[in-house]
Formats: sequence, C-alpha cells, structure tokens
Amino acid sequence: MNVPKKYLTITVAILLIIAFEFSALGFSPIRDTITGEEEEEELTPPEDTLECQKDFSFDLFFQLIESQDEDNIFISPYSIHTALHLAATGADGETRDEMDEVLRLQGEEVKEDASQLMEWLEDFSEKNDVSVANSMFLDEDIPFRESFVDDGEKYFDAKVDELPETGEPINEWVEENTEGKIEELIDPGPIDPLTIAYLVNAIHFEGAWEKEFDEEETEIDTFHGEEEVEIEMMKNRANYSYFEGEDHRAISLNYDNGDYSFNAFLPNRDSSLEEFYQDFDRNTYEENIDDMEKEDVMVRLPKFTLEEDYDLVESLESIGIERAFEKYEANFSDMVELKDMDRNVYISEVSHSSFIEVDEEGTEAAGATGVGIGVDSAEPPYPVMDFDRPFFFTIEEPETETMLFKGHVGDPSE
Repeated sequence: MNVPKKYLTITVAILLIIAFEFSALGFSPIRDTITGEEEEEELTPPEDTLECQKDFSFDLFFQLIESQDEDNIFISPYSIHTALHLAATGADGETRDEMDEVLRLQGEEVKEDASQLMEWLEDFSEKNDVSVANSMFLDEDIPFRESFVDDGEKYFDAKVDELPETGEPINEWVEENTEGKIEELIDPGPIDPLTIAYLVNAIHFEGAWEKEFDEEETEIDTFHGEEEVEIEMMKNRANYSYFEGEDHRAISLNYDNGDYSFNAFLPNRDSSLEEFYQDFDRNTYEENIDDMEKEDVMVRLPKFTLEEDYDLVESLESIGIERAFEKYEANFSDMVELKDMDRNVYISEVSHSSFIEVDEEGTEAAGATGVGIGVDSAEPPYPVMDFDRPFFFTIEEPETETMLFKGHVGDPSE
C-alpha cells in the first residue's frame, strides 16, 4: 500500500507579553499602515551569519541541562533568540547592556543581519519550506515609542495590530502561522488589564529526509537510558557525513536537497551523555561537523515524540540577563515613553513549550514561548550509529550555521 509522504514540520512560536501597573493614559501609537517602501535586493546569506545566536544557544542549552532534572530537553534557540532580540530593541541602559551581552548583539547592524537572515531562511531553499512570522499586538492607549514600532516593522517584518480584549484573536494568529500546530498559546479569555502588549513570533519548517527510512526495517528494540524502555527503532544504511572521535561519534542526516541537516552525537557505550557534555562546547561541535567525511554508515534511530515546557526566567538570569527581570530596575525606555507614565516596565515571565515527533519520513514539531513584561556484538565492516542510548542533536541550516532546534534525548518513550 502506498503511504502518502509526510513532510517534516517544525513549528515554534515565541510570545512576549508586556505588562505593567498603569493609570489610564490617552496615547495612541498604533499605526494603521506601514508607509516605508521596501527595496528589492538580491537574496544572499548575511555576511555576518549571526554567530551570536549559536553562542547564545549553547549557553542556554547547557544551563537547561544543568538545571532541569528531566530525561529530555528540546528548544528552538533561533526562535528564543529572535524574540529576545525584538524585546531588546526596546531596552536601554544596563538592561540593554546585559541583554546585548547575553544575546551577543553588537552594533546597529545586527538588526539588519537578523532581517537578512530571516529572509534567507524563508526563501533560499526550493525543497524545504521555512516561514517566520512576527506580530506586535499593542495597547493603543500606551505611549509606545515610534522608533521601537518602526524597528519591529522594518527589521522583524512584524505586523502591528491593536491589543484585543481577549486572547482568542492572538491564538488565531498563532494557529494560522504555525499550520495549526499551536492552537492556544495564551489564555483565550479576557486580557489582563496590566498587559499592554503581546509580541509574537512563529517559525514553521517543512521538509523531508533526503534518505528516508524504510518502514519495513523498523523494529522494536531496547533503549538504554536511566531505565530500559522498549521503542520502535528505525534503520537505514547509506552514504552519510560521519565523524568518529575517541569518546563519541557524530553523523549528519540531511533533509531534502541538503538545505537543512539533523546532526546527532552519540557517546561511546562506556561513557554517558552527561560525561560527553563536560568536554563538549561550540568549538567541539563545529570541529566535529567540519571533520565529517562521507562514509557508508548503518544508522539506527528511534522514533520519538517529545513534549516539553520550560520557565526560562531563572535560566536566563543564570546566563546573565538579570536587570530586565527586576520590577523597579529594568529599563525599557526605548520601548515605552516612561516619562509619560507612573509605573515601570520589566520582564515578568519567559516560558517555552515545544513538541517534536521523528519517524521514517521526517519530523513534526511545534513549540511556543511566552515572555511577559509586567509588575510585580561483532562489528560489521561499516560503522553502525545505533542510537539505543541517550544522544544529543541539532537541526541546522548549514550555509549560515543557524540552529533552528537543539535537543537531548534521554528517554524517547516519554
């Protein structure tokens, strides 16, 4: 029987909630139209490929590994970084300094780099589909700075809309821009009166394995994590990019046309993923990728589904963003005309939810992040990558080395 091809779908939504205690103010900064004209330019990857995103992704990922007592970790570094970058355009003083340092945002050109990278990711591939959407739902009675709104429109291609009375219109926007994978990002009921904005980002990725796994080769096997669990193990033998080191091996499984890749790292059997992380960093990651060579490899990879939820405030504080979360010390004066208000603006919440499913034909994934600002045997003659124990993986666009997703699988049966 012919089974319709299921494409790889990765969806992530980033939500920034901006709230504070305020008296009724009579300001209306929302524009009905965008007056600027966009110039058509030849599509090229950004000269500065935003190395900052990769640094940030490793900082945050390893902080989560250290702080989360969970078998599995799965996040979208690109989406989290993009959302925080958008928020940082409204920060000033020490608040902006901290966010710039953690996010590695140096100079005004990083906003142009972010815009160029977003355009590149959406348009460069003819075989895989990536869409990135941003929206700014703003309270029309609040004096948002025109420069902040302009940056959102110009560099993040953000749609500017009025903050609705309930969360339902925002959820509908999220659902539309995540291909229905995220139906309810926020409470659909009345918007909290202390909330003045929702800044929402969604990323959607669709593709398929370049070398699909044969469903007839999939079999039940044991995954050796902290506890042994029975899982469905896929199998494929093909010519893959492969690296073999002293204590671990790595492999790159391309998506259609090689425009994106699933890079997986497997510690040796006498080691563990925790021990692997002790000597693993961005430089090691890049060296392993660079040292890969094409080789005939047998890959055994579990079918797995992960659903994760995170409160990122403590993790972000641990890697250096502190002042932005302080109720009376945060400075978002480049976002709102604070002199016209009697209250302050600060980040009160950062949450991230994610979903990923991997099978023979590809992957389906979804995620959402909310950032609130408010008050208070005998070896065969070929290598075998047998992912029957905890492993680490990334999903990356090789040209710009942009990490769309990063994961740690300790128990694929959950």
